[in-house]
Amino acid sequence: MYVLIKSGKATMRELKTCYTLDEALKLYSLIRMDNDIETARSKEMADKTGKSTGRK
Repeated sequence: MYVLIKSGKATMRELKTCYTLDEALKLYSLIRMDNDIETARSKEMADKTGKSTGRK
């Protein structure tokens, strides 16, 4: 749950009082999925840039 707090998506107080464990885990999963997509896009752009300049 530290990731939720660190990313500013929820406070410790919110996690204790507002979210069920199931809701918090779903929010965590959504954040991880968003991060994974962003990482894949960045890698894809880096690969395209490397190919267009002839580098690997």
